[in-house]
Amino acid sequence: MRPLLGLSITLLAAAAPAPVATWDSSTDFHQMRTYSWVFRHTPTGMDPNLYRQVRVSVDRSLAAHGFVKSEPGDFAVAFTLGPRASVHPYDFGHYAPYYSGSEAAAHQHWVNHELADRSSHDHTLAIDMYNTFTKHAIWHGLAPDPIMPNTRQGVVEHEVDDVLSQFPPKSHPAG
Repeated sequence: MRPLLGLSITLLAAAAPAPVATWDSSTDFHQMRTYSWVFRHTPTGMDPNLYRQVRVSVDRSLAAHGFVKSEPGDFAVAFTLGPRASVHPYDFGHYAPYYSGSEAAAHQHWVNHELADRSSHDHTLAIDMYNTFTKHAIWHGLAPDPIMPNTRQGVVEHEVDDVLSQFPPKSHPAG
């Protein structure tokens, strides 16, 4: 019995981490069919090549889930890499006034709480969805593994797909 228990613990410890997501439970995600981008340029401090890799992967993954890019979309997408302390509100363009105060603090707290158990979160991908019309956050997801500069496109796509497998939400919010 003891060897079996040891093997089970080893297998559980070796299991790949899962993406995590939280969302606004009052949002009707079933009505959303189109999306646009929050960022008009590469966010401050983000590697431009990595930004392009992630953006292409998000476009591909959302299209695979049946969403169509449109201006304006039903929801808007943004993403960051690393801890929220390095996010600059002005990178959010016309969404910046809404990404302040209590909403930003609550989001930063959630992200930092989820990242607390990870040995390194300097390159953690967070994908965020916003209501295009109210500009308020409606969904946030974190990738299970970090994405570093010079990461192969296939790895980036896998991480993005892992996160977006949680969108749109299918049950009650995780956070």
